[in-house]
Amino acid sequence: MSKVNPGEVRYYHGKMSKNDPGYFYVTQKGEQYFRKREEKYQRNQSPRQKWNSLAFGYAHKKIRQLWSSDELIEQVNQEWQNAHKIGPNNRPYSDAKGWKFAMLQADWKAEHPFETWYEQYLAEISQKAAEKTASEDTSDYMLRHQAEILEAQAAELRAQLAARHS
Repeated sequence: MSKVNPGEVRYYHGKMSKNDPGYFYVTQKGEQYFRKREEKYQRNQSPRQKWNSLAFGYAHKKIRQLWSSDELIEQVNQEWQNAHKIGPNNRPYSDAKGWKFAMLQADWKAEHPFETWYEQYLAEISQKAAEKTASEDTSDYMLRHQAEILEAQAAELRAQLAARHS
């Protein structure tokens, strides 16, 4: 066994691959550790980002279906040529796949306008919140949140009542 010079030791930093459940880090004492971390930062999206992500997912699903056969690929290439290689927002595309992807996203967004999608999204969230507060194993956070919503509604009704009698 040979003696290792501490200056020659190579430490790992960060993730070794995207599929790793965690990452490596080194303390100030020079000890290496591995910490598991759930990466949920991509789940915290604004409603506009969620809407765009749904359009992106739809376009990915459709583009895989279109690129499954040579006839469909040829048809998309012909559409791209007929469209003079220009897609939404008058942007030119260098290949038919990118053009079709942008067109699929634009089609999904045209079929699902943000305002109507957002109304449905809010209704779905409020329904889930009502289901959570109605269940027996409700968290303290959900109860507090529902109480704040009800207090705000009560304050608004009191203000309307005061405005009528003034």
